[in-house]
Order: sequence, then C-alpha cells, then structure tokens
Amino acid sequence: MRALMTLLISAALLGQVAAAQAAVCVVPEGPKQAELAWRGQPVLARPGALVIGARTLTPCDGLPGPQPQALLVGPTGDLWVGFQQAGLHRFDGARFTAVTGLPPGGVRALAVWDGAVWVGTGAAGLWRVVDGAAQPFAHRTLGERGITALAVGGDGLHVGVGPYGWWRVRSGGGVARLARGFVAGCFAVHRGRVRAEPPGPACDLGPAPAASGLPSAHVTALAEHGGALWVGLFDQGLARSADGVRFQPVPEAPRLINALLPVGDTLWIASAKGLFFHRDGRVRPAPVRLPSAHVNGLVAAPDGTLWVAHSVGVTAIGPAGVRHIGVDEGLPARIAYAVTVAHDGAVWVGTAGGAARLAGEGVQVFGQADGALPHDWINALAPYGPDGVLAGTYDAGVVALSPRGGEALPGLEGAWVNPGGLWVDGGVIWVATLGTGLWRAAQGAVMRLPALPADDVTATVWWRGQAWVGTRGGLAAGGA
Repeated sequence: MRALMTLLISAALLGQVAAAQAAVCVVPEGPKQAELAWRGQPVLARPGALVIGARTLTPCDGLPGPQPQALLVGPTGDLWVGFQQAGLHRFDGARFTAVTGLPPGGVRALAVWDGAVWVGTGAAGLWRVVDGAAQPFAHRTLGERGITALAVGGDGLHVGVGPYGWWRVRSGGGVARLARGFVAGCFAVHRGRVRAEPPGPACDLGPAPAASGLPSAHVTALAEHGGALWVGLFDQGLARSADGVRFQPVPEAPRLINALLPVGDTLWIASAKGLFFHRDGRVRPAPVRLPSAHVNGLVAAPDGTLWVAHSVGVTAIGPAGVRHIGVDEGLPARIAYAVTVAHDGAVWVGTAGGAARLAGEGVQVFGQADGALPHDWINALAPYGPDGVLAGTYDAGVVALSPRGGEALPGLEGAWVNPGGLWVDGGVIWVATLGTGLWRAAQGAVMRLPALPADDVTATVWWRGQAWVGTRGGLAAGGA
C-alpha cells in the first residue's frame, strides 16, 4: 500500500490532526441510531451520515462527525445533533454550529424540558443548555455517570444512567431513583407516562434504508483488483464497487472472509470455509486440498508461490507443487494467523505460540521463552528492514523481529493488533487495533487517526487516490 501517510496525516505535519479528520468520509451504513421529523421531512442518524429527506450529509459534506446518535428539534426550531465523538451541534438547514461549554466526547441523548435542552453524555453525566450556555447538573450520580437515555413525561425528566438505574428529575431540582439495578436503554412515552426498556429489541430502531448497498458494516478485508474496490465482510461475503459509492454483492463468495489478495487476474479469498478465488467474473473454490478449511492469511512470494496460513500451519502452493508445514516441521503452534515474505526472501509465520522464520537453513522460532516476544500470540506480520518483520501481538504491542531476535517498538507496547493489521509505508508504521483505532508511528511519535466509524480497525487499502479503511462498524475513505 503506498503513501497512506501523505494521504491522511503528512509525516512532516504531525500536529494537523484536524485537517486529517476533515478528510475522512464514512460510507453511510449500519442501523438507525435516531430518527424524527423536522420541517416536514424525516431525519435519520446512521453510522456515517445524517439523512434529511432526500439529502445525505457525510463528514465530507460538513457533518461534524462520523457517528451522529442523538436528535432533537430545539426550542427555536433548529435541529440539534449529538455525536459519538464530536459533541453537540445545532443545524439550521445550511450549517452546523457547535454548542460550546460541554465536556469533550460523546452525546448519547437529548431532550427539551423545563426551559432547557438537556444533554446526556457518554462519560460526563447530565448537562443542560440554557440561553446558549452549557451547565453541568450537580448530582453525585446523574452529574458524573454515563447517561443512556432521556425522556420527558408528565411527572418530569426521566434519565437512564446505565447500570446506576432509572432516575427522575422534577422541575425545581428534585431527584429520585425509580429503579435500581435496571439499565434503561430507551424510554417509551404514552400519554405522559414513561416506560423504561432495557437495551435490546425494544430499543432497536431497525435497519436504515439501503445507502451504499454494502451488505454489512463489519468489514474484515479490502483489496484493489481490476480497477474496483473489493470488500470482504465478517458474515455477508464479498462486495465490489466500481465507483466507491454503490456496492454490489459478489455471487458465490463464501460468507466469512478473513483476507483478500490480488495476484494478476486472480483475487484470492481466505475464508473460514476454505480458500477461494475470483477470476473471469466467478468465485470458485481453490483446486487444492488444505489441511484446514479455516484460512486466516495469504501472501504471494516473488517466485509465484502462494503461502496460505490456516488452522494447522501454512501451505505453500507454487511451481514446485504443494507443501504443508506444521508443528511436525517446526512451527511453534498449530494455528497460523499470519504469513509474510521478508525482503531477504525468508517466509515468516505468526502463530498462536510464537513466530517462525522459514529459510534455507531451516525453521527458526521466536517466542516469550527466549525473550524475543512479549506475547506468543501473533496476529499480524509485515516486512521490516533488510531481513526482518514487524510482529503484531494479541495484546502486547508490536515487535521488530530479525534473525538476531526481537525488540519491542516504543509507544506501541499496549496495542491489541488485529489480524492483518500491520503495514509499513515509507518509514511509517500503521497499526490496526482492536478497540483503539488506527495508530501511526513515525520518527518516535505515535498518533491515533481520528474520525473512523469504529475503533476496531480491520483493513486498509489505497484505491483511486484515497485510503480506504475498514472497521467493525463500517468503511471510511480518506482524501488528500
């Protein structure tokens, strides 16, 4: 993958995070987060977009953040929008204006009551906005804990405070807890009476209307092939887009896709149901019997050999035939999660029990026992240096491995690296993590890329002048 650093965050301009954030556009997919009617039009908040009638606003159209999740028609008729990471904004139909004075972070719920707009935040409790000024609600629970839901009833403002129960605020400031040990995921109001519902089906607003056609928001793999963008999905197979706007499912593809690898006119597909390939408009099973049907990773060596990582080792498929390598041949564990080829031609394998280097001199094993690794579970590998690789561990960061041993990379010690989640580009290291987003390490500085649809990052690829980033919660494109 080329020049991802210059696309999203320039290597020389580490401080310009805001500019990078403005360039990230999220493909609008996923379920409804909130909906209401405003100025005679339906308004829908969904991952990646705010949909107002026939108009779809994304971060590249001025939407302040990629995850709108709370909506309200304010006292003066403006639309108020709360975001998962971008705070609270008012929209007058032409522009967004930030509501200042609130703590940074997410807004989960909104309500108009007792002459104020009430704001439920994800981590800083309950606030109210009166005459444009934000004020915290002073209470040892409501003022400090995450708010999950708000509703106005005939008897006051009802507040869900996660595991801290269901509360009510009366005009004048009286506060009472109505239920202990009950998590209010949402409220239903009928004739002024409020009913609390736990998170689950009763609070689910259902799927949003099709936007891009991407069959699922849970992206697991990305590839550029034949001029198109290909998206592997966790449980809905494979999708293809010729323009980056509309996606079409690919017939005959396996449902559970772990990796994609384009080689010439062939797109190799690693899945939980075996190795497949796409060629001439069709998906077919590979004509090779593997020891395991659960394929985790793929790499093509310069000599044309396809290396396949699976649940009982690795298999080499090439001009010399098919060769299986497992624990009997020296691998440190049965399950292989990653495979790559270093710049010196050696093949490296990441397993659940350490890493292995396969070269002419045999198999060399690296692990916790010899001090080369802080954790033996290796999810990702990437060529690094003249004869080594970067190894991404399950929960102990990134390590530079070479035939001489291993060294942890400063600033990346705590990363939970996702399968396939390492790329090296022009001296910049990119790390796709489980739960903490996409990290960038260069010249001793580590930075997290903001404004992605989810913090579980699974894949990235360069396509048509943009970096496309796949996450558990959707797909995003970064423009220069």
